Amino acid sequence: MRVLAMIAVIGMTASGSVAQDVDKCALTETWFNAAVQARLDGDTIGTVRRALRKDMDRTAAEQLAEFVFALPEEALTPEVAKAARTQCEAL
Repeated sequence: MRVLAMIAVIGMTASGSVAQDVDKCALTETWFNAAVQARLDGDTIGTVRRALRKDMDRTAAEQLAEFVFALPEEALTPEVAKAARTQCEAL
């Protein structure tokens, strides 16, 4: 749950026109890390969805939560978030 609170703090600081594009991928990595950690901490998918919806639209929050909860437990590592950031930066 404490990790999900971090999402709100980071979401509030992720504004600004020039920095927005640069920080978008870092924020994506943070969201993925937070969702993975929340699952590892035992939070439910509903709790994760609600926390993510505070910083992203409903569809994106639901897709991220569903993705993380579909992963096998052994895949719940920081590598998930790093891959998301790499993909974001490639766009």
